[in-house]
Amino acid sequence: MRTLHRLLKRLWIGLFFVGAMVLAGNVKVQLSSTQIAKGQNVVVKIIAEGRQVEFPVIRSIGNYPVENLRKSSKIETRIVNGNISTRSKKILSFEFYPEKTVTLPTFKVLVDGKELQTKPVTIKVVEGGAGKGVGPAGGFTLQMHLDKKRVYVGEPLILTVDAAEPIHGSIVQMQYNPPEFKEFFVKPLGGENQIRKGDLTIHELKYLLIPNKAGTITIPPAQVRVGIRDLHAVSDPFGIFGTPVKWYAIRSVPLHLQVEPLPAAVDLVGSFRIKGGVDKRKVQANKPVNYTLTITGEGSLEDLADPVFDIPGVTVYSDDAQVESRIVNGKLESKYVKSYAFISDRDFTIPSLKLKVFDPKSGKVQSISTREIPIQVEGGAAASAPRTGRATSGAQPKASSVKQSAQGAGKSGTPIATAKKRTENPLSDEAYYAKRAYEEKAAKLPWYLLIAYLGGVASTFLILWVYRRLSRGSRGIVRRRHYGYEEALKILYPHINEDPEAERMVRELYRIKAGEKVDLDRGLLDRLAARYDREEGK
Repeated sequence: MRTLHRLLKRLWIGLFFVGAMVLAGNVKVQLSSTQIAKGQNVVVKIIAEGRQVEFPVIRSIGNYPVENLRKSSKIETRIVNGNISTRSKKILSFEFYPEKTVTLPTFKVLVDGKELQTKPVTIKVVEGGAGKGVGPAGGFTLQMHLDKKRVYVGEPLILTVDAAEPIHGSIVQMQYNPPEFKEFFVKPLGGENQIRKGDLTIHELKYLLIPNKAGTITIPPAQVRVGIRDLHAVSDPFGIFGTPVKWYAIRSVPLHLQVEPLPAAVDLVGSFRIKGGVDKRKVQANKPVNYTLTITGEGSLEDLADPVFDIPGVTVYSDDAQVESRIVNGKLESKYVKSYAFISDRDFTIPSLKLKVFDPKSGKVQSISTREIPIQVEGGAAASAPRTGRATSGAQPKASSVKQSAQGAGKSGTPIATAKKRTENPLSDEAYYAKRAYEEKAAKLPWYLLIAYLGGVASTFLILWVYRRLSRGSRGIVRRRHYGYEEALKILYPHINEDPEAERMVRELYRIKAGEKVDLDRGLLDRLAARYDREEGK
């Protein structure tokens, strides 16, 4: 009997391992959907059961690159009739955005030394069903378009993003991510503009773009995460968890722009007029003369570097420039206004400011300029002739690039061009004493820095010493990492379909983001986040 019992036991163990090997041979593919709207993503999971799993290298599906590629693992334990069995699952997940119907190819996966294959799956791409409130993403669509397809470096253009939402749809929430503008100066033109068009609400956003390099530039797509009311989810009779929501990721089609180099080095691109004027032509010594520079026209002035006036014997102050841009009849009109104050004790002349402008319509380079303005100073030092300096645009002219942003030459009340050294007795010059005071402070600065550095080092050692003293009495206490709400949400969200606790915690985190008061179990949140954080780190 004992011999028979041993044989049966060995046979059972052998059958168990054979069954484990069969289970280890399972490889399957899970898709978020086999029919999507244009611009929507497809989430793919390749799941293999086995101890040693080697997935293929996947960089693209057809012509569409894969994104968010990551690996994870799970261990499942089952007890059937008192027998314990363990299964190990390895998961390779990724997503991609097909623009046309595409077939997911066969993937070869090496499981415990045996090569297994998945089955091909066809993914159908359809129009979003906009205006009907139906479709894979509730009929929601996202598009981008440019007012120009070919421009010069520095020439402004307008990008419009249109998000179409069906009025009678089941969309609960939207989260918008704008495109990444890497090769442009960019400025939003106003906020969101909602337009009613038939059965749609168009959410319109406009951006001013100025390319800063020549060549073919690709504008990445805009993205929207759309929360659709999940009518198939188990209803909550008490309304504790709110409306069940299923999320879809939608993106627009990327755009391509041809940017031509400028034929010559210029300061501006467009068609502009320039004017400079003063509040007075005669002034008492050491009293300010207020000068206003105004540039208007068609094109962008956002990236214009503030002009600089350099006049011997004259101190120049300026305010920050005021730049306004608006769209009139589909064209960008801009206005640049900057104020200066000139102070001197003798006659001087405000020089002419000249700017070179390239007009894309005519393809010609033109010059615009202000006129010289002589200023008479009374009660000051005598001068044989008015002093005249020069005015510059404040930056190198545009050739194949422009500045990324408009930066002021100086803030209000800050001199941006001071008087040059005078030949008179320096003891009668206020600038002499100011320079002496600055040099004395500069000489003491290294000692201040050394004292501050030593004080910081001493404070650091003191804090570490106190921390070690306090931590001696808390040995044996397990310190658990605390996860922030946003970090925990990113970790737990991919697991809401497989873990009810993770799903409930994600719902509570979204309620907190919405401003609701939630009695959140922080201990459970940290344990769940730590568990999945460790799994993703494997």
